[in-house]
This record gives sequence, structure tokens and C-alpha cells, in this order.
Amino acid sequence: TDQKEVRASVGLNERRAGAVDLVQKVLNLLLARRYQVTDHALESMDHDALSLNDVVSCLSKGRLRRSWRRQRKHEIEGRSIDGRRIRVVVRLIEPRFVRIITLYEIQSSKTD
Repeated sequence: TDQKEVRASVGLNERRAGAVDLVQKVLNLLLARRYQVTDHALESMDHDALSLNDVVSCLSKGRLRRSWRRQRKHEIEGRSIDGRRIRVVVRLIEPRFVRIITLYEIQSSKTD
């Protein structure tokens, strides 16, 4: 059982490292201006008063929340520049390009 726990722990650490690498890769692509913003993302940004700087802020200290591997889509949760909790959904188009699909502010509820 101890060996199973160690293997499970190693697997978890590898997944966490992979998630950090993915978020860093998306951030690097954004900073290198290798991105596209969809019309939907622009509308969402306007609606929630968010900017590309908020996306950078989210990616800088955010974490991978979930992935749709077949579609190469990933949802990253973090903070906007002014501290609001936001999520950004991106798609890796190729190894060197990212598309920002949408982003939105996470509305707090009484159960949070």
C-alpha cells in the first residue's frame, strides 16, 4: 500500500507540474503576442470590464482549473489586476499559438 501511495503522490505531482507548465506556456505565448482573441472573448471582456492585462494577471498567478484535452481547451482561474476572481478559457491552436475563447468574472455567492 505504501508503494501505491508513493506512486499516486508522484503522479499527482507530475500532473501539477504539467498544469503549471501549461499555464506558463499560455502566458509566454500571450506575452510574445502569439494569440488571437475571439469576438466572444471581446464581448465578455467588455461586459465584465476586463482587459488583456487582466488575462496576464490571471495567468501570472492562476491555476489550471480544468482541461478538455481532445479540444486542447483549458480553463485557468486567477485574479484580475484589481483582485477580482476570473477565469480564462483558451485553446492551444498549435505549439506556438493560443486563442482566448472567453473570460469572465466569478460571481461570489453566499455559499463561497
